Amino acid sequence: MIALAVFGGVIGVITLIVVSSVLNGYVLSVLWGWFVVPTFGAPQLSIAPAIGIALVVSYMTHQTHDCQKEDKSPGEKIAVGTAILVLKPLVALFFGWIVLLFM
Repeated sequence: MIALAVFGGVIGVITLIVVSSVLNGYVLSVLWGWFVVPTFGAPQLSIAPAIGIALVVSYMTHQTHDCQKEDKSPGEKIAVGTAILVLKPLVALFFGWIVLLFM
């Protein structure tokens, strides 16, 4: 029974990493098209290269989040970490859209 829970947790983490990477790549490609292409005349960035660039940047810039505090339960840490991984790119896309309205 414990092995099944561990397996489910591992599958959940892998799924979250994949979803987060694709979401970050999508948001980067959209923001790139909104701001970098018209400003600098750069070529469009498709999702696959954007995923790679987002992974490189996140690898090179160490980022810690509040979900690592000791006073939180494991469930709270998972919930906060999941929210950060999913909401951070969506918030960036939202604010990018607002900026785009002023261009």
